[in-house]
Amino acid sequence: MEELESQIAKIQLGGNKNSTSYVFVMAETADSGQGELFMVAELPLLNPAAEDSCERICLAIASTLKRAYKTRGGGDNFETAIGLINEELGRLAAMGQTQWIDKLACVLAVKQGHAVSVASCGKIAAYLLRNQEFTDISCSPSQSHPLKTFENYAVGKIRLGDMLVLSTSQLLNYLSMDRLLDILTGRDFLSASRGLIELLKQNAEPQVSFGVLLNLQVPPGQVNDSDADLEKYLVQADAAPKQTVFSGLLGYLTTAFKMDGRRTPAAASDQPKISFIDIIKSLPGKISSFWQKIKYLWQFTKSSAENVKSTVSRENLRQLSPQKKFFLISAVILLLAAAANIGIASHVKKTRAARAQVTSELKDAQSLLGNSQASLLYKDDAAAWNFWQQAKAKIPPAKDVDSTNQQLYNSVLAQAATFQTQMEKNFEPNVKNLGSLGQADNLIKLPDSLAVQANKSIISYNKTSGSVQDSALKSTVNIFDSVYLSGNNAAVYNDANLYSWDFSVGTVGPGFSQNMPAKNDFAGMSLYPVNSRIYVADKKAGAIISFAQVKNGFSKPVVAARDASLNQAVDVTIDGSIYVLTTQGVVKFQSGRLASFSLPPLATPFSGTGKIYTQKEFKNIYILDAGNKRILILDKRGSLLQTLKSKEFTDLKDFSIDEKNKLMYVLNDGSLLKVTLP
Repeated sequence: MEELESQIAKIQLGGNKNSTSYVFVMAETADSGQGELFMVAELPLLNPAAEDSCERICLAIASTLKRAYKTRGGGDNFETAIGLINEELGRLAAMGQTQWIDKLACVLAVKQGHAVSVASCGKIAAYLLRNQEFTDISCSPSQSHPLKTFENYAVGKIRLGDMLVLSTSQLLNYLSMDRLLDILTGRDFLSASRGLIELLKQNAEPQVSFGVLLNLQVPPGQVNDSDADLEKYLVQADAAPKQTVFSGLLGYLTTAFKMDGRRTPAAASDQPKISFIDIIKSLPGKISSFWQKIKYLWQFTKSSAENVKSTVSRENLRQLSPQKKFFLISAVILLLAAAANIGIASHVKKTRAARAQVTSELKDAQSLLGNSQASLLYKDDAAAWNFWQQAKAKIPPAKDVDSTNQQLYNSVLAQAATFQTQMEKNFEPNVKNLGSLGQADNLIKLPDSLAVQANKSIISYNKTSGSVQDSALKSTVNIFDSVYLSGNNAAVYNDANLYSWDFSVGTVGPGFSQNMPAKNDFAGMSLYPVNSRIYVADKKAGAIISFAQVKNGFSKPVVAARDASLNQAVDVTIDGSIYVLTTQGVVKFQSGRLASFSLPPLATPFSGTGKIYTQKEFKNIYILDAGNKRILILDKRGSLLQTLKSKEFTDLKDFSIDEKNKLMYVLNDGSLLKVTLP
C-alpha cells in the first residue's frame, strides 16, 4: 500500500472579546513519532473571565491525548487515550470544574499510517471527503454521561486524496455542504483554505469563533516544509474588487456619458470580498510606503470627483443626446432608490441586530440554566443558585421576543421552571380540611386542642374527637399569642402583659408587664422546657427577652440576645439555640451570640412574613412562608429538604407541628388543615 503524507491547514478565527465561545485547534505529531494527533474543541464562553477555565479543560484533554502516545505501543493506544481523558475530565469535575458538562463539543482524531481513529462528543462536525462526497465520521452519543464524555470511537482506513474535515458546528451555519464541497474540490489545497477563511470572515458575526482543521492525504514529499501564512492571503491582481452601491452608481453614470448606444456588461467575479487593508496591500509594488499609498488613493478619489463634476456641468447637460438624458434620469432614480434602500436596510439591520441580541441572551440563559442543573447534580447548591440568578438576568422581557425567537424563549422558560422545581424541591402533600375555626392570625396550641380566639370567643378543634367546639375553652383576657407550658397551664400575651392561663377552668393570673413589648413591637414567643423560661422577641429593643415561670405568673426578665437584625423580627423559636425569623431570613443565636446560619438559596426568595418552629427533639426547622403560600422544611444546618405546596394553601396564618407522627396542622384563612408530612 502506497505511503501517505498529511497536508494540514489549521483555521482558527474569532477569539476576540465579543466571542461567545472558546475554540481550541491542535495538530501535532506524537512524541513517539508513531502517529499524528488532531483535536478541535469548542466551549461556550459566558464571560471573558471564563476563558482561562475553558483553556484549562482543552489543554487537559490535549495533554492527556499526547501523553497516551508519548511512547510506542500497540494498536489499543487510542482506546487507552479515551479512557485516560474520561478519567481526567471526571477528576476535574470532582474538583468543582463542572462548567464543561454537557457543553463540551470536541473531536479527537489520530492518524497512524493508513488507519484513522476518531472520537467525538457534543455538537461537532467531522467528515471524510472522498470521491467528492462527504461521509459523517462523528460518533457523539445522543446524550452524554457526565463522567464518561467520550463513550464511542470509530476506526477506519484512509486513502490517497482523502481529506479529513474536523470543525466546530458553526461552520455549517454559514456554509452549505454543497458550497463547502465546491471550495475544497474546485481549487488547490492552499487556495481552498484561504478562500474558506475569507468567506468565514465575510459572513460570520463578530462574536462567532471558528475552529477548522483540514487534513489532505498526498504522496510523500509533496508537502512544503514552510508554513503558509493564511492570514496574508492576497487576491490575484486581475480579481475585480467588490462594488458598493455608490461605486456602482458612479460607474453607471460614467458609462452613461461615455457610451455610444451599446453597453458591455462587466465580468462577474466569484472571488472573495477584499478588505480595505487588502486593497492597500495590493496596490502597485512601486508604491512601497504606507503614506504614499494613502496619498495615491486620495489623489485618485479627488481626480474621480472632479471628472464627475465636469461631466455633469450645466453646459454638458444641454448638449446631451436624448439617449444620454434618459440614462441620466435613470441614474437619478437609481440614486433615490439607493437612498430608500439604505434607509430600509438600516431599519432591517437594526431589527436583525435586536433579534440577534435576544437570541444571544436566550442562548446565554439556556447555557447558564444548564450549568445550574449540572451544579445541582454535584450537590453544589450555592453555584446552582449563582448560575440561576445570572440566567434570570439574561432572559429578555416577553415584549422583546419576536416570532423567530418564540420557540427558544418558550424552551428557556420551561427549562427555568423545571430548574425552579428542582431547586426548591417542591412536594405536594396530602391535605385535609378539618373545618372552620374563625379569622385569627395565631393558633392557640394545646396538647389536645387547637383553637383561635375570634370576637372574644374561643373556637377549638379537639384532636381526640375530631370535632370543632364553640366555647369549650374560655379566657378572661384577649389572646394575641400563646404558648403551652405544662399540665393545664399556658402563657398568654394580650397586647401589653403576660399572663398564666389555666385553660381547664378559664382563669388567668395577674398580668406581668415588666420589659414586655407593646403589641406593634411583639414578634412571637417560645418556651424552652429545659430551663422553663419563655423567650419573647422585642423589635423595638432589638432583643430577645426571657422570663422565668413562678406560681401563677412570671418574673426575672433577662436579655438573652441583642442584635440590630432583631428590629426586623417576625417570629421566634428555640431548641437550645434561638432561631429568629426576620423579614430578611433567619438569624441564629447561641449563648447570646450570633451563630452561622442562613436560609438556603431559593429560586423564589422568602416573602418576609410567616412563622418558624422547632423543638429540641426535632430533626428539622419548619418555616411558614405566608407571602409565597408554602412551607419550607430545613435541616438544622440550614439545607433545604422540602418545599410543601398545595392548592389549599391560600392564606397561611399559623401552624402546629407533630414531627413524631408526621403531621402538621395549618391555620389557613380561618380553616384548619391537616397536612401529612413526607
